[in-house]
Amino acid sequence: MTITDFYFLTVIALIKSVRLFPWVQLKSFMVRCIVFTAYRVLRDKRQLSEKHLSEVFDEKFSKDQMKRIIERSFYEFWYDTFSLLPSSLKKVELRQTHLHGVEHLQMALKNGKGVIVWESSTFGRRILAKQILHENGFAVHQVHAENHLLGGFTAGGGSATWIRHHIVNPFFEKCEKQFVAEIIYLPSSDSLSFTRILLGRLKQNGILCIAGGGRFGQKLIPIRFLGRTDILSTGIVSLAKISGAPILPMFCIQEENGKTTLIIEPPLLTQSDVDRERGLERIVAQYVSLLESYIRRYPEQYRNWHFSGLS
Repeated sequence: MTITDFYFLTVIALIKSVRLFPWVQLKSFMVRCIVFTAYRVLRDKRQLSEKHLSEVFDEKFSKDQMKRIIERSFYEFWYDTFSLLPSSLKKVELRQTHLHGVEHLQMALKNGKGVIVWESSTFGRRILAKQILHENGFAVHQVHAENHLLGGFTAGGGSATWIRHHIVNPFFEKCEKQFVAEIIYLPSSDSLSFTRILLGRLKQNGILCIAGGGRFGQKLIPIRFLGRTDILSTGIVSLAKISGAPILPMFCIQEENGKTTLIIEPPLLTQSDVDRERGLERIVAQYVSLLESYIRRYPEQYRNWHFSGLS
């Protein structure tokens, strides 16, 4: 057993404990204990986060403000993680969550060409978003890279161990399958055979959910994001063009009153007077600009200040 394996097993035990004792106070207490420890132990991550926060916001935040933002970003990650196994009471609460822009999703489904929901893997409550959709009657087909992060955790270096293959991976997958119709894994090879599967789901008027920082596809383009240049694939946009399915950006945030809100934005649209390549790039730029606007409004709900990339 490696240290990473032990870490994962501890996380699984904590998630199960929250499910076994579904008290709001216990969940909050556990999250705050982890955040308190992480903020003080992960010194490099904290310093990188402070540095990039200062760069993006032109040093407008004081040390105390940056501390609160970074601690809250840690909190958001762990709160979402402990939501993997919702209690019965939590499911009732999810059905009462405010869905802003749900009419965009309903209208897209009426057109019968499927929907591509574009989520962020580093901003907001990603797990809760799919649970809210599920509890409100929307079946989501989740798309992951073959080597995607387990529940948002880094899997550690080296090849997968027996524990990760037989215990850790199945646990996270089983949790996720409780609120998604299926999980579609994109191969790490250059083969595009998986495209037929995605097109098939859209042809059946399904809802595909894909992370906005993904890099699957033939074409990668540089894009400015939070003051730096990142690389992003146009694969999602190409899939939308081929299938005729609209792309709906989705964000799940916690408002100042403590309530969770799921926001489904209007479809991203291309202009008819531009060529195909420029059209793809413009849609990607629209999404990145929209994501950045949310991050600037809710910096404490962005979990990647230490890295500042889209994925």
